[in-house]
Amino acid sequence: MGKVASLGLDDSAQAELLKLIETVLRERQGWNEVVRSGAIGALSQLKTSEAALNLVLEYTAIGIPQPLRLAAIRALGTISSGQSSPNLARILARFQELSRETFFLTQVSVARGLGQMETPKAIGILQALADQTPDGRVRRIAEESVQAVQKNAGTDQAVKQLREELDQLKKDNQTLKSRLETLEAKQTKECSDQ
Repeated sequence: MGKVASLGLDDSAQAELLKLIETVLRERQGWNEVVRSGAIGALSQLKTSEAALNLVLEYTAIGIPQPLRLAAIRALGTISSGQSSPNLARILARFQELSRETFFLTQVSVARGLGQMETPKAIGILQALADQTPDGRVRRIAEESVQAVQKNAGTDQAVKQLREELDQLKKDNQTLKSRLETLEAKQTKECSDQ
């Protein structure tokens, strides 16, 4: 039986939970969408579930009440960490579409959602968002999210390792140059002694 890593549910428990959450999403409208936004948050924790992802994606559509839609947009970043490559591509494509919207809160939710991702592919969308938005607040959030993605994806560590390797190569190169100069000087002295 498959396990949902973050909640430890088996397949039948996961299916029952999904059914319950779907019922809440369809029937529990309330003040400022608090209950349904909580249900979206619960879905985002089912990180390996394609069915949960499909529901989250459904609630990112235009026409969904704004508080619920914004919660779903942010949840895309959370749920992305356990999804398959094809589903990750779907998430990135949806973020790409959403990043073109001009509403401030949508842009903030896109930047925050992307900032939770663990793939460097999110960085390009964040940089495009930062470049296109006229709002400095969104630009700052997008730039902070780029740093979060780099940290999540281990890019900072990879860059640090590359710098250390480059420094070591420079030292090795300098050592080899010194040895070569010593050998050349020794050879020149031997030639002049003859």
